[in-house]
Amino acid sequence: MNLIHLSACVILKDKTVLLLWREKYSHYEFPGGKAEAGESYEATTIRETKEETGCDVEIKKYLGYKDFEFKGKKYRSHKYLAEIKNSQEPGIVEKEIFTHFQWIPIVGYKKHRVAPNVKDFFEDVINNKIILLP
Repeated sequence: MNLIHLSACVILKDKTVLLLWREKYSHYEFPGGKAEAGESYEATTIRETKEETGCDVEIKKYLGYKDFEFKGKKYRSHKYLAEIKNSQEPGIVEKEIFTHFQWIPIVGYKKHRVAPNVKDFFEDVINNKIILLP
């Protein structure tokens, strides 16, 4: 089975993370997606975040990757810590895919339905396996 590489944008604000609600799966997920041919994971993160939220971001740090399975497929989710440029406010651009966004608290994420890779990420942050300082 082929491994599908994803690139995710982690945007922090006051110990919360920006997540998008994907109606198809009824869960919150990171802005991000699959790379286009010849595109780096970092460039994918920047492009996908702009396409999904309307915001330009600046990558601050590569946070690593984690493999996971979802609906019978294997994924590798690369994560980048980023900041929104020029005090832009996020929104939902791809309204056919996402219905809304929310700033989800890291320590209170269990009150929300999140994608498997988001859950793994929050647990790694809580257990100090991922350090979010740039």
